[in-house]
Amino acid sequence: MAWACIMPEELKVVPRGLVCLANLDTRHQSVHRSIWELLEKERSNAPLCYRLVDIDEQYPHSKAKRATYEWYVPKGILKTNWMHKHLHLIPSLVVIFFELDWNDPLFKEKQNELKDKIDMVRTNLDGRGATISVVLLQNKNSFPTVDDVYSSERDQMANTLCTYFDIPKRSLCVLPVLPQPDNLSAWIDRLEQTFIESSQNYYMNEIRRVKKHKETLNNITHQLLHIRHQFKVGFFSELKQDIPSALKAYKNAYSYLTENARIHDTNILEMKMVAGFLTYKICRISFELSQPVEAINHFRRHADIFKSKVGPVDLAFEHKAWLSKQFQIFGDLFALCPQAIQTQHPGFYYQESAYQSMARKQIAQTTCRRVEQTDFDPSEFLKPTEFYGQRPWRQHHQSMEISDAQKEREAVAALRDAESRVNHSELIISLLVLAINDFKKHSSNRMKLYLMYDLAEEYASSKDYDKALNYYNHIVQAYRAEQWWPILKSILPSALKCAYLSANLENWIRFSLEILNPNINLPVQVKTQTQTNLENLLRKSLPPQVESTIPSNDDKWKVQLVKQTINIDADTLKGLFECKVYFTHEAVSVDCEITLQVALKNGFPLPIEFNQLSVSFSLKEYDGLVCVTDPKQLTFAPNEQRILSFNFNPKNDHIQRSLEVAYVSLIYGNANQTCIDLQWRNSLHAIPTFQPTTLTPKWRTKAGHVLWENLPMRRKTNILMRAAEVQLSIEHQLPVLLYESYPIKIRIKNHENVDIHNATLTCTCSNTDDTSQTLDDTFLFYSTADSNNETTTSICSMTLETINKDTEIEQDLYVRCNSNRSREIIIRLSYERLNLHCMKEITVPLSVVNPFSIQFQTMGMMMEPLASLHAQEPFILMIDTKCTSAIPITIVSSNLKPSQFIVNECAIESQINNTQLKLDEVVTEGFCLRTQPIATPVVQNLLVGEYSLYWKRSSHPQIPELCTTFSLSDFNVEQQQIFIEVAIPNHVPLQEPFQVNYRIHNRSNIVHEYKVNLEQINLVVAVSGSTLTSLLVPPHSSSDVNYTLVATLCGFVQLPKFKISMIRPQTQEIDESIERTLPTHIFVVPSLKTDQ
Repeated sequence: MAWACIMPEELKVVPRGLVCLANLDTRHQSVHRSIWELLEKERSNAPLCYRLVDIDEQYPHSKAKRATYEWYVPKGILKTNWMHKHLHLIPSLVVIFFELDWNDPLFKEKQNELKDKIDMVRTNLDGRGATISVVLLQNKNSFPTVDDVYSSERDQMANTLCTYFDIPKRSLCVLPVLPQPDNLSAWIDRLEQTFIESSQNYYMNEIRRVKKHKETLNNITHQLLHIRHQFKVGFFSELKQDIPSALKAYKNAYSYLTENARIHDTNILEMKMVAGFLTYKICRISFELSQPVEAINHFRRHADIFKSKVGPVDLAFEHKAWLSKQFQIFGDLFALCPQAIQTQHPGFYYQESAYQSMARKQIAQTTCRRVEQTDFDPSEFLKPTEFYGQRPWRQHHQSMEISDAQKEREAVAALRDAESRVNHSELIISLLVLAINDFKKHSSNRMKLYLMYDLAEEYASSKDYDKALNYYNHIVQAYRAEQWWPILKSILPSALKCAYLSANLENWIRFSLEILNPNINLPVQVKTQTQTNLENLLRKSLPPQVESTIPSNDDKWKVQLVKQTINIDADTLKGLFECKVYFTHEAVSVDCEITLQVALKNGFPLPIEFNQLSVSFSLKEYDGLVCVTDPKQLTFAPNEQRILSFNFNPKNDHIQRSLEVAYVSLIYGNANQTCIDLQWRNSLHAIPTFQPTTLTPKWRTKAGHVLWENLPMRRKTNILMRAAEVQLSIEHQLPVLLYESYPIKIRIKNHENVDIHNATLTCTCSNTDDTSQTLDDTFLFYSTADSNNETTTSICSMTLETINKDTEIEQDLYVRCNSNRSREIIIRLSYERLNLHCMKEITVPLSVVNPFSIQFQTMGMMMEPLASLHAQEPFILMIDTKCTSAIPITIVSSNLKPSQFIVNECAIESQINNTQLKLDEVVTEGFCLRTQPIATPVVQNLLVGEYSLYWKRSSHPQIPELCTTFSLSDFNVEQQQIFIEVAIPNHVPLQEPFQVNYRIHNRSNIVHEYKVNLEQINLVVAVSGSTLTSLLVPPHSSSDVNYTLVATLCGFVQLPKFKISMIRPQTQEIDESIERTLPTHIFVVPSLKTDQ
């Protein structure tokens, strides 16, 4: 009912103290308009509400104050106009704006004019306690400066005005805004603070006035006044912005109402409505104070208290309407709270509100009837009342007894008449939509589906079948996907009924098929009737037969029964009629037949006959090859399963392509009328791992057939070219050596029953290293004569004219790899046979290794290692070659080609000709070289020359040798100022004199003078003559020093130590490394015996 569901707008707004602004001409005065706009601008949590009024505004008159409440009997709790009056009509403060300067020449006249305006406002307030404030709008040039802001003259004038106007001094304000305001916003902020203070003082006085009445009240006759006064205290506290005190007052009022007040059938509605108002205030404030738990607990307690307080039985629908409104309002409040969670959010309260509205609707449908002709006017019983929750025909009635029973019956009839005109479905649908949105927001999908079913039922009840079908489809699809068969069992009959009433053919067919599913455990009679209706509709074009309780809709159905095809996704009808496809072979040669098996299983409760079975493929050329229209093959008994086999030939232009079943189509009904096209698509994609078929145990068989679950599935087969009847084999020895012509012997044996002509042998390289960028480092050729051909590439091909039957031929293939990455060689033999392309292919993986590695170092003539070379001095270049391959290699020869900076001391000849190396074996050769003169003291990264090795694989001597060249670089050369060259015999006889020549070279641009000494170490080698001498050597010249020595002991004996020092120039010193290059020992052999 309207008054049972009422929620005053004044209750929903946040109370703010009312301030009336008088004497502001906002239409003609720009300054006045600016003041009003700044005060009225939208602000969050604004403490005051401003209202523009005329100076002669009439305010509600105050009632005469009672001296005592001893004999007063209250007529009700809360008047319907009380909140509106204090929010919008009765101000807490009236502000009069007036233009008046302190130095105005007409000060007295304007003062009197202002006095008249104040008196008029005071008279119109009629004894109200509202404060009157005066704001003087003054010229900013006449406003006091900092120096005279406290001038006694102006202060005295202000006091005089306050006394004259009979207002407190704090109620007089000055606003220097004329003629144009500067920084008006700051002045208005300061002014508003004084307004807030005055307004709060007014509401504080009102609270005190109300609380004084409490002392004179008793708990017997003044129960309603206790509740009213506590409500007023809470409301005034809100206007005063004292929220904690307001909450306390509202809670006290609610506690007194539920614990002390007498509640009976005559005042039950008033008590419930006021309790609802108090609950709204308590919950809203609790949410604003971030105390959602307090709000939820209070509302639950409120619902529990009043849920059983139905009131008059004849007006039970009124109680349900009130309960529904309570849950809806709390849901609205909860929706503004950001702290909702999945288990506690507004959706639960909207859901309960909808259920209460459903109960209201059910009661109204059984008890409420429209009043057509009566002796009374029903509108007389629906008039507004003075107090919330009271009955119009017995206002102010607080007794438990009914004074006029006849009028009460007429009133109940009028209320029932009004209730019968309410659109309950609209209310229920709006609440369910709110609940669904909240459950969706909090990811509660199951609750969302549950409420969607209620929503679909309500739409169907309101005969909005199209919207109901939308929700039914969504629900059925969701529950079917999760296989909630018991839930679907309850939903599908209602959905089918809705589809029938809306004459929606497609949805009716879908829901009928859903009901026929064996997983839906409905009575046999229901399923039988459903299949019979479906058969009659498709075969005989007859409308469905329904129960007598359902209104007939045959006219609309006859319009629907025209030639059309209804496509049904059979994948969703799991268990009703199932299909499996199976290609007997995963791959089929192009010269063989393709065999496709289509397995069908019937789950209809009655025998059924289909009209056509067809299969569509990914390659459209095969569509139409698999098609059945024979009724015998398409008639199925209940629970029967059947396998249909189809054979067809692949097409030659589809070699190396996949043939895939796109979908299976099964037509039910005559194509010239309405028919159903069952299509299987997604269920055919499931491809379980194929396992060899084993014997099926007895418990896994039924009627001699393999169970449906055991039938395999394969929806795709590959079409291959005709298998080549040849044997292709290779012979080779890994690994491949870098840069060599690696031999692979290919053997081809013909197993065809005829000779093969014009076969093509093609060899290609396939890269197996993903990091490689190119294939240009692999070269293939059939003859070693082509190994250095510039046209050699990574692919080679040749034609074999004839391969005789049952014979084997051989062909050599050579591979040269210029990098050591892994790769694969694909060898392919192709030919034509019976106009079909035949091919045989093998893949040869190759691993490539370096055949050998080299190391080189430089040594002095005494075989000592050199960190750097000396210009114009001889040195020995040692080169070590190590075999790194498991395949033996043969080094045919080697060659050293010195660069232009190097000269050879002797003829350069290979020292390792025809040397065979195995894994980790090393061969070494050395060369004696000399560097050319250099123009700078140091030369870095000098190129000594190029070293070439001629080698081949030892196991294939017929393969031409390879040449691998290494660059000998990165040598440093230094220029020495002095070089000593020694001429000494290789060996000397015992006790026979021999000569040792020391040639000293000066390679500088100045004359050098040296002191030379041959120091005698022992008597094993004696020195003949003087050992100490000085020597003068011109620039770029040399001088010799000769010594005669005699060895007195055989063996490898030590020579006297040759020492040299610089006399001139004294700034230079002899490098100690020079002495280390001199020979220190000589080999002494016994002297030959002469004949005596």
